[in-house]
Amino acid sequence: MLQLLEESRGDLVAFRISGDVDKQDYNVMLPVLEERIRQHGKIRVYAEVQDVEAFSLRALYEDIKFDIAHATNFSRVAIVGDRSWIDWLTVMASPFTTANVKYFDFSQREAAWEWVHDGLNIDG
Repeated sequence: MLQLLEESRGDLVAFRISGDVDKQDYNVMLPVLEERIRQHGKIRVYAEVQDVEAFSLRALYEDIKFDIAHATNFSRVAIVGDRSWIDWLTVMASPFTTANVKYFDFSQREAAWEWVHDGLNIDG
């Protein structure tokens, strides 16, 4: 499930990923990201990844397709999670985007918020 967090405003999109993630979740989230990109050009993303049990191949395909199309539209991405594979995924994604992508453990959640908010444009 993808859940948009109330802290999303301006050029920041904050969301939580938990449980099962499927194509329907992306059908809800991708238009939000596209609208923010349209409004601000570059956006920042804060993503909490928590207890993800399944990640369908179709959802993964939608994610990769979106990431390639918008590789230059992200300025900063904070990924907060509790599994080492998320850190590995963060490192692997770095060559495919101009964004500054950084992994934080759940114990570093506050530091992740501070990092992603650095220089944040909250107008709009």
